[in-house]
Amino acid sequence: MPKRLIPVSSLTSVVVLLLMLNFTTPTGVGPLGVLVFFVAVYVLMFGIFTLIVRFFGRTLGRKPSRKQHFYSVVLAFGPIMLLLAQSLGSINFLTIGLVLVFEFLACFLIKKRFQN
Repeated sequence: MPKRLIPVSSLTSVVVLLLMLNFTTPTGVGPLGVLVFFVAVYVLMFGIFTLIVRFFGRTLGRKPSRKQHFYSVVLAFGPIMLLLAQSLGSINFLTIGLVLVFEFLACFLIKKRFQN
């Protein structure tokens, strides 16, 4: 993966999100616009979690690997699930707990599947 792809795509998604939030409404943008919104939020979260995972990896003295990208992919999906639950009006402590359980199980699977 090119070195600058993740930061550039994250910055592009920030621009797309700012444009969408300032110039459109959910009813005016339609289903494709809602899909673009969720994809842009996911790409932004992926960039943020990539930075966080790389920081903790360097702090622990590990070199960057595919495993860190998988952790970033899984962790970036957590806020999307919470955003989807909130848009459906069903966010509560049980929903947050279930999202945390999903994140924990997915990270556990990555740890077991990609052991060095």
